[in-house]
Amino acid sequence: MASSLVHCELIASELNTLTTIQLDEEHQVLFALTNYFLTRIDLTKTSDNSQIICQHNRKAQGEDNENDDYYSQGESDDEMPRESDPFEDSEPSTDDDEETIADRRNWRRYAWRTYKLDNPCSILFLPEENRLVVLNEGVITFMTIDMENGRPFAKGPSMNIFCFDYEIFTQNSIQPWSIAPTATVGLFVFSLLDSTQLYSLDISKESPVIKQMIRTSVAYCPNLLFHSQSNTLFVYDSTQLFAVSLTDGTVATVDFPKLAKEHTISAITTDKIGYVYILTELTIFKCTWTSQLHPVERLEKIDVPPTCAYMVVTKAGTDFYLSDTNAGSIYRCRKVSA
Repeated sequence: MASSLVHCELIASELNTLTTIQLDEEHQVLFALTNYFLTRIDLTKTSDNSQIICQHNRKAQGEDNENDDYYSQGESDDEMPRESDPFEDSEPSTDDDEETIADRRNWRRYAWRTYKLDNPCSILFLPEENRLVVLNEGVITFMTIDMENGRPFAKGPSMNIFCFDYEIFTQNSIQPWSIAPTATVGLFVFSLLDSTQLYSLDISKESPVIKQMIRTSVAYCPNLLFHSQSNTLFVYDSTQLFAVSLTDGTVATVDFPKLAKEHTISAITTDKIGYVYILTELTIFKCTWTSQLHPVERLEKIDVPPTCAYMVVTKAGTDFYLSDTNAGSIYRCRKVSA
């Protein structure tokens, strides 16, 4: 197995409660999920490259979609006392922080504010559609981001799929945790925070359809990753990895001997060619996949904190982006030239 050194550089920092990241390679943008907000990171810039996604008040623009304004486009604040003059700076007496007050002022003055989410867990970028999928508490949201006057905005009404509308869910609390595409356009697989059950989501129908699929042994925080070349869905947590064939539904345990007992899986990703990359401790293993993983290259001595919990890679497998949840930072890692 070949071995290569990797150099990492900090490209974004001070991201509050950073969780997952997704790469829009065509537009050279990273999307980061950060504490009830979505952040857009411009990879063409070396500083001042992070912006929180905003939303328009479409009612003020002559559009009326109460469902979307209420949920995916932030909480409704129609009942809050308002000054008749939108540029009047006085505010009702509340315990709101400065950020909330600024949002309220922008909403009444300029008909936009930051796009807030309800307890989100993860995101998925769909490059073919230029859309983001956001997993919120009890809701799966499909949305598009566009730039307007140098600021990123959620474009138009989002598609919201409310899990509680489906009788298949009987729990009092439903938290979609991870979602992956499939080879069929409009068909997805998603997991829940605390369940071994996986579900299919078909948005190609007039009304989205959710059905139970298969179960695996991953009972808590099951992460999903689709390997398009083999039509395989990887289901994993920090200590175990399974391969689900989306052709026949079989589930196989994936053994990876390079994981020592004291090492755990931090993240897994794939490139356009079909290589699978596993991040564990300070090493990325590049693997081929047939019925098992076969390491072909070790990318090591990654000079980032060992708390990096998410990883994406470019289509060619040359650049890696790692998110450090503890420090709220994102790093770009590349192989060091010989």
